[in-house]
Amino acid sequence: MPKVRSSRFVRLLAAAAAGALGVVAMLPAASAQAGTGTFTVSVKGGYNNTVPLGTASGSMTGVKGGGQASYSVTLCGQNTYPSSRVTIQWGTAMADHTVYYQACETFTGTLYSSYGLTDFEVVVYGSTFYPGNQYTTYSKSAIRYF
Repeated sequence: MPKVRSSRFVRLLAAAAAGALGVVAMLPAASAQAGTGTFTVSVKGGYNNTVPLGTASGSMTGVKGGGQASYSVTLCGQNTYPSSRVTIQWGTAMADHTVYYQACETFTGTLYSSYGLTDFEVVVYGSTFYPGNQYTTYSKSAIRYF
């Protein structure tokens, strides 16, 4: 004759299964992946755009889709007057740094954007009076991803 399980045992088994599902539902979702994007951007100007005016090299690290990213950039002026400049644009945030003449300097910081992106733009600027003694500013930009 078949054994009949009590309804109490079935209710306990169902409650345990529901409890296990509740624990799984309460576990945090897998964390977003952090990424790093590296860059080297050089600007040239003057005669036939052959005179080096500035170079920016560095990296930016952020969580894909997050609202915060950190950067480190080394900016070096070359044959520029009076300064070389770099801007890093990420979403609604921007960093702007300058070095004078042929100096090199490293800058670090954190950008906070109202929306998270996985790409950022780096623009390097440099100026010269060559050729023709006319003061001209040149720029070079690059888009990178992390």
